[in-house]
Amino acid sequence: MSAGATDPVRDELTAIWQDVFKVTAEEIDPDEGFFELGGTSLQAVQLMTRIEKAFDVKVPLPVIFTEGSVAGLTAIVEEELLSGADELTDEEALRLLEEHQEAGEERR
Repeated sequence: MSAGATDPVRDELTAIWQDVFKVTAEEIDPDEGFFELGGTSLQAVQLMTRIEKAFDVKVPLPVIFTEGSVAGLTAIVEEELLSGADELTDEEALRLLEEHQEAGEERR
């Protein structure tokens, strides 16, 4: 990614992290793991459900525990989103993109 470019999945996961861990974006190291942040089982469930709601991607609890950093989960979510994109028609892909963008605007 070029300097100044943003990654919408990473940005949304960072926002989820901020809410669940009650920290600012500046306090989040994208490579810091779930347990390094002092994550609890309740927070793991919150992350799992918020990720599913935001991206319609199911991330199992063990993955939250093992890959539980913003960077790690960004890669997993993007991979899942891309794997499902191959099966979509162009019209379906555009509709889903518009819905995701509208949902992101509503959350802000």
